[in-house]
Amino acid sequence: MLDLLHEEFPDLSHSKLHYLEAEELIAPERTASGYRKYSRADVDRLLFVLRAQRDRFWPLKVIKEHLLEHGVDGDITSIASRPGPSSQIQPVRLDRRGLMRETHADEDLLAELESYGMLEEGAVFYGASELEIVRAACALADEGLHPRHLVMVRTSVERQAHMLRSVAQPHSRPTDAAARGQAQSLAEELGESLNTMHNALLRKQINRGG
Repeated sequence: MLDLLHEEFPDLSHSKLHYLEAEELIAPERTASGYRKYSRADVDRLLFVLRAQRDRFWPLKVIKEHLLEHGVDGDITSIASRPGPSSQIQPVRLDRRGLMRETHADEDLLAELESYGMLEEGAVFYGASELEIVRAACALADEGLHPRHLVMVRTSVERQAHMLRSVAQPHSRPTDAAARGQAQSLAEELGESLNTMHNALLRKQINRGG
């Protein structure tokens, strides 16, 4: 399974799969020897879960509710008010030229984002997160806010990620794959809560300043 999905989800691990199974988001058939067998329907369901997390930033609870209500083929727009910045779940895999085409960024901006640690240097392909980063960087640069002005954003995110990993780490056990997956998902869901708080506080400060 990891090999099958590696191109789109290179960071997918056995622990993540075991955790999603423990949370009843996927339910592959088991052989007599305990080996997991994934049908086409299982793969489609797993892809839905992974893309919902990656592209819409849905917490697992929301994904589970959607699957129960609508299934994999349900109309995603029916719950467009739920967390997530986009109205559709779409995988993204772009090379450098494709990233520039989709965002209208030039090479200088990409190079500056790399130099300030906001994009990975030497990356061959870029996903949804990188697409969002570059689109935001273009909008900010249009108003005179260039990557060199945004280093505090990156360093703040790094500190927050470290804090959330520290909170989630006690839930992980080296010998328990499901527990490791649970810790990862907990950190991601805490990140969504933190992001919601950040956005609300920022809006409040902007409105106060006006």
